[in-house]
Amino acid sequence: MTFFLSCRYCALNTNRLSSSMVGFIVSNQCSFHKPVKFPEIPLAALAVDKIGRSSVHYRLALFKPLPSLQPISLDPSILSNGCFSHNPPLKGYEDSACTTGSSTHVFVDTESEKPKELPHEFRKCLEKICSHVPRVS
Repeated sequence: MTFFLSCRYCALNTNRLSSSMVGFIVSNQCSFHKPVKFPEIPLAALAVDKIGRSSVHYRLALFKPLPSLQPISLDPSILSNGCFSHNPPLKGYEDSACTTGSSTHVFVDTESEKPKELPHEFRKCLEKICSHVPRVS
């Protein structure tokens, strides 16, 4: 899911049949801190933690909705250029994540499967969602 979101947001074609590069997941990690129960719908957050020559390290989190009498309506269009905790629609979610994780993707040449440098435009787009906030242990 992470890979799909960043590629879609940054308009990178990684279709193995029509692109010169594809992303491989080389590591994944997930920690569960508290449960989410049906019918709760958590908010998923994605940040780019580090951009390498041919790799991208992502951080992910899920946030539970606050108890409320009405379901929270969140228009996905407000998320298109990044959305941060000070945005009013996000006030309907808990401040601490119920699930956190990370994922690293290495982009490779589709033919040789050797690491390939990230395209400049893709890198620029990833930098827009790059988080330089220190990680909480």
